[in-house]
Amino acid sequence: MLRAYRVEHILVYADRGTEAKILAAPKLRPTEEWREDVAAWVALRAERAPEMDDKVDPAAVEPYIAG
Repeated sequence: MLRAYRVEHILVYADRGTEAKILAAPKLRPTEEWREDVAAWVALRAERAPEMDDKVDPAAVEPYIAG
């Protein structure tokens, strides 16, 4: 079941926060920057946004970035 997560300003629908983080991270910074700044990657958080759960695409079966 996909649920809503916010990773900084990006809304992601995913099964787990880790999946949301992996999808959103490249939109926030280039992958090479994440490799150089592992501490920033570790600090990046996917926060649950249960108020947005009802906006999930009912046909979606894979995690995705909203909008």
